[in-house]
Amino acid sequence: METLNETQKRFFETFGYLAFKGLLAEEMGRIIAEFEGVFEQRGITHDPTQRSCLVPFIDQREYLCGLLDHPSITMIAQGLLGDNYNYLGSDGNYYTGNTGWHSDGYHRQVSYIKIALYLDPVKADTGALRVIPGSHRLEPEDPIRRATRSKELWGIEAQDVPAVALESQPGDVVVFNHNIMHSSYGGSSHRRMFTINLGQHSETAEELLDLENYINSSARFWIDSLYGPLMLKTAPPQRMAHLQQVLDHQTALPALAAKARLEMAGPARS
Repeated sequence: METLNETQKRFFETFGYLAFKGLLAEEMGRIIAEFEGVFEQRGITHDPTQRSCLVPFIDQREYLCGLLDHPSITMIAQGLLGDNYNYLGSDGNYYTGNTGWHSDGYHRQVSYIKIALYLDPVKADTGALRVIPGSHRLEPEDPIRRATRSKELWGIEAQDVPAVALESQPGDVVVFNHNIMHSSYGGSSHRRMFTINLGQHSETAEELLDLENYINSSARFWIDSLYGPLMLKTAPPQRMAHLQQVLDHQTALPALAAKARLEMAGPARS
């Protein structure tokens, strides 16, 4: 099996992202059909005035579940997280308009990554992912993490914050550290994208607490498990090895999801 080289690993460690051109180009026709099939089978018609989001996502179709076993996805996961990594759920989206600067986490104990597949061509000014290289490293008092206040702090609009735009064609794969500051601007109201979230296997008590906090934060999606039944039903032994630690540590999630259903008007969209 192909592996990441040391140059790629150093680049990711330093800058917090990688892009792979055409990595899943041969599979993209089937992937797009399956993506559309998920929303169809769930009876969801995208409202172009707001983001549509489904969690978990790849768990809804056997073919998409199998992406976790795909050599290219395995190559990325093992290369960046080690052999004993965890699958931490997925989300499928129709995006609308801009997404402001933010990070998906603030993790110091273990590394979490997001593998993103954009199913429509996106350029810098039409919704491509923008990242601020190196912002995943969580340097003390790093002002770049305040990019949401760009106008106040630096006198520039959010879309003018210096960044790298990861322009993408269907079949490309983008991966980034959850801590990295990222955004997108100028996108259409029908932008299709889904992600696969992965993390290092937790070993210490602090790492396990971080994992449980991550899992429990998914209560806002009104889900009782990070995994759908099909993900477990179709899992070969090599995939189960990447599911078991989450299964062992998501015992608090059902009660938290039940509480969220009482307190929220609807499941979260992000």
